[in-house]
Amino acid sequence: MSSYTANNDQQSPVNYEISSHGVTDTGHVRSKNEDSILVLEEENVWVVADGMGGHHAGDFASQTIINNLSLFKQHASLDDSILLLEENILNSNAIIRKKTLKLGRNATIGSTIVCAYVWRNLLFALWAGDSRLYRYRNSRLERLTEDHSYVEELVRMGKLNARDAEEHPAANVVLRAVGIDDELRIDFDYYELQDEDIYIVCSDGLYKDLEEAKIASIIASHTEDMKGLAQALLDASLAAGGTDNTSIITMKSRQKGKNV
Repeated sequence: MSSYTANNDQQSPVNYEISSHGVTDTGHVRSKNEDSILVLEEENVWVVADGMGGHHAGDFASQTIINNLSLFKQHASLDDSILLLEENILNSNAIIRKKTLKLGRNATIGSTIVCAYVWRNLLFALWAGDSRLYRYRNSRLERLTEDHSYVEELVRMGKLNARDAEEHPAANVVLRAVGIDDELRIDFDYYELQDEDIYIVCSDGLYKDLEEAKIASIIASHTEDMKGLAQALLDASLAAGGTDNTSIITMKSRQKGKNV
């Protein structure tokens, strides 16, 4: 993980209010929903976990992550809060690995994760896999996370155009996820919040069926209502095919005490 040195004199955990809403759907193709989501506003935590489709007990993997993170209680210290989030994710990895061993040598259980945590004027992201965090600011949509996937590596190496990545035969191959290895490396970053920012935490079912330009246009039409935005994105994804489980959490930041 990257590191962030906190100013622990700042005891108040948030100086932004976050309104949010989460939805998840099986879609039109999959037989069950292996995604799980967590909207824990009272602790400033939002999580999407996408159980690895086509493997054994992907729903077990994603729900294990959510069960662990639902127990999170933020500390007065930012450092301690971030460390606890990481420990909960690593504990999930250990639980899933034990389940894998019980199922036998050929079993594979795993789940991607994106975890967003807000502290004062900062949003921290912890992730592994190809679920994503987006930010919509000043009418522009920006992806804040990098996929841990085979096609993303091809794009980074210049061997594949980003526009063609979702159509690649190996588009579903994830290189990093919770539960697939004994040692888990979690990516970490943080971003400064601004008033009226909108964040989208999602599984790959959303962006597989909807181009980012379409996602941006839907956000532009639903900037005030996070429940309405989440449902509009889900409805559009399902209308475009619903080819995978789709999970979406929408978040909007509103600054407290602007004139202070």
